[in-house]
Amino acid sequence: MNYASENQLIAVAQSCDHFNSGGTANSKFSTGAENISCRVCKNWDGKKCVINVFDNVLTSLDQT
Repeated sequence: MNYASENQLIAVAQSCDHFNSGGTANSKFSTGAENISCRVCKNWDGKKCVINVFDNVLTSLDQT
């Protein structure tokens, strides 16, 4: 089930310590900000986070 909005995928990727685009060791910062999304993370299988951190990161964000 793909229940995450694109805005959530971007916000979570920008805040996630486990974000990995497959680039350099510090890939979150070497990737252009507009490209940071769970969709480009190696831990995203197209529908969900395979290491199960998406929900925890999402709920830790201030959604107001």
